[in-house]
Amino acid sequence: MTCSISTGRPCEHCRPPAEIEPLGFQADFTPAEHERILRGFQPDEMEQKWSVCCDGDWVYFCRSWTRYMIFALRLERTASGARVADSLVSRDITQYRSTDLDHDRRLVRELIDGWLLCPD
Repeated sequence: MTCSISTGRPCEHCRPPAEIEPLGFQADFTPAEHERILRGFQPDEMEQKWSVCCDGDWVYFCRSWTRYMIFALRLERTASGARVADSLVSRDITQYRSTDLDHDRRLVRELIDGWLLCPD
């Protein structure tokens, strides 16, 4: 699936924002965690408000109802698993209204822990 924020081409799953800002999110993952993250997440209930899809090294966090892409992380393989090499957040106020980077970083961590790394 192509959902490249750099080209601005939307895919069937994500709608990239018109404006972005570096998120400054940092994290390291074990090989097992990296594999779980790359599986993504597709909601099967209305209460699950996020979908996560991957394209190459990029992981996109999109609102499940609107398909607005809110966060994007680029993962880089390391000797001990993977790390976040780049991270972006939407600053398109028509799609996402937060301007608090600390809040945004906490939310990404919660999404990773709660949807991607949680046990099946």
